[in-house]
Amino acid sequence: MTQPLQTVSQLAYVVRDLDAALKYWTEIVRAGPFFVYKRIAITDQRYRGAASDIGLTVALGYSGDLQIELIYCEDDAPSVYKEFLDAGRVGVHHVGIMPVDYSATVAQYTSQGVEPAFECSLGGAPVVYFDTVAQLGHFTEFWDNSPVFKDFFASIASAAKNWDGRDPVREGAI
Repeated sequence: MTQPLQTVSQLAYVVRDLDAALKYWTEIVRAGPFFVYKRIAITDQRYRGAASDIGLTVALGYSGDLQIELIYCEDDAPSVYKEFLDAGRVGVHHVGIMPVDYSATVAQYTSQGVEPAFECSLGGAPVVYFDTVAQLGHFTEFWDNSPVFKDFFASIASAAKNWDGRDPVREGAI
């Protein structure tokens, strides 16, 4: 991670047209390069307490030290992303934060009555989205403070350093 722990390190968008979003971010904003991960392997999915199995394609890139995530729903399975689209929304869906202590942060949010809207694992490491829509207008995502995420994000951030604009969209491999 290029951002300090416990700070907003990611701004995520749910999009209806991934190619158009990538074109905008790479050609207009000049962020990138973006790595596209098709049908990412998400395990242990729970959407608002019930089992779920959403299929997603995500693109990750950087604008400075801020990670930009573009999320495209591959199906209609129940999820925080589908909920967002069904409400007629596109755009900023959540901010992402890697806390110093994932378990303590999850317990803190839960004790304050903030609902965990989506929980899952990526690469064996936990992720949770809290429903902070009423407070912030979007969800808040927390990743475990784990080498799984640190190493993954560092590899994408490394590609963004001194990026010359060539090869703006790349196939990602996890």
